[in-house]
Amino acid sequence: MNLGTLIGLVLGTGLIGTAAYLSSAATGVSLMALVDVVSLLIVVGGSIAATAIAFKMKDVIRLFGLLKMIFKDDGFTLGDVVDDLCDLAEANRRGRKELEAALSSNPQGMNFRMHMVKDGCELILGGTRIEDIETIMENMEAYREQRETQEMNVMKSLGVYAPAFGMVGTLIGLVFMLRGMGQPPPPGMDVDPQAQMGKSMAVALITTLYGALFANFLFLPFADKLKGKNEDKKVQSALMTEGILLIAEKAHPLQVREKLNAYLPPKMRKKLEDE
Repeated sequence: MNLGTLIGLVLGTGLIGTAAYLSSAATGVSLMALVDVVSLLIVVGGSIAATAIAFKMKDVIRLFGLLKMIFKDDGFTLGDVVDDLCDLAEANRRGRKELEAALSSNPQGMNFRMHMVKDGCELILGGTRIEDIETIMENMEAYREQRETQEMNVMKSLGVYAPAFGMVGTLIGLVFMLRGMGQPPPPGMDVDPQAQMGKSMAVALITTLYGALFANFLFLPFADKLKGKNEDKKVQSALMTEGILLIAEKAHPLQVREKLNAYLPPKMRKKLEDE
């Protein structure tokens, strides 16, 4: 679970809820005044519909799977990947069978956190040339980046469309409100025009509120989260590609660690003498 995302959602919900409660207590208006199903349908339904027009349907459907990615943490660090690559480098220097054993039996608790590492080692075992391994792994990364950038763009589009449909809902409400001002009240009902106008205006503005909340509290932050994860994976992929190429060259584990440490934050780097 990504703790930052969870804390942000809980904190934001708490602050907005507290503000709404205090406003309700000060004015004597029920919190239910902020609930309007029609406005919700206009904002959420309209945003999804516009996104479906702009993107392929499979990309829109994949949005539901993205929610899991947003809340899921990697569960490992770049330092862990470096450790794995150094262990694999040592196994490959001992011979083909040692590398095969490392990939199949995982004897020392080696954790293959990324499929890219295992795929690269299988290419080495298959006798693929180093130049071809580099090309294949670069292509894998290019397609991954393209796919996840598209997913980020879909989420970002929801954040762009939500405020627009919030305004559409507000305009619809204003049209009906102004249209109703020119009509006499129903027979037998004594309606205060100013009170009725204020109520209608409040309902019309709820849609704008929903649009702003969904865009700035959910869709756009989620899109930024996906963008950040994509950037992190670029570093991971570059690290793993260089590591696999070093393994293919039968580089010494100390040399592998020394070169791969350049990808790590200073606090995460392990000194060579600790090996």
